[in-house]
Amino acid sequence: MQKLRKALFSRQLVWYLAMAMMLISSAPRNADAGLIPSQMAADGERQADIIKVQAALESKVVAQRLTDLGFSLEEVKAKVATFSNDDLHTLATNVDQLDGGGDGLGIIISLLIIVLLVVVILQVSGHKIIIKK
Repeated sequence: MQKLRKALFSRQLVWYLAMAMMLISSAPRNADAGLIPSQMAADGERQADIIKVQAALESKVVAQRLTDLGFSLEEVKAKVATFSNDDLHTLATNVDQLDGGGDGLGIIISLLIIVLLVVVILQVSGHKIIIKK
């Protein structure tokens, strides 16, 4: 009986069970309830998505890129109108992530800051940086 109790309450088993319970409890639940939108709400959402996509299509950068690829703005608007609700909503939510064609200055500054931080960390930790030509 003493061996059984000792085996059940060993440190490795307790840690294993604690980690297993933490992993199990962190898994998302799929049984959340919610309201299903009515057809009118879906139509209103579709119109809002179309307006958002068309506003992005009318920007100078996007319009120029479309004409470079050989598409007219009317062709693209007609094609967007034939998208399914899910495809249109996905496009409308991702249209904010369009890159305006910046000059890359932000990326260069970020890389320089990262390099500077690495150099400072190496100097503080006592390592030497030697650059040979």
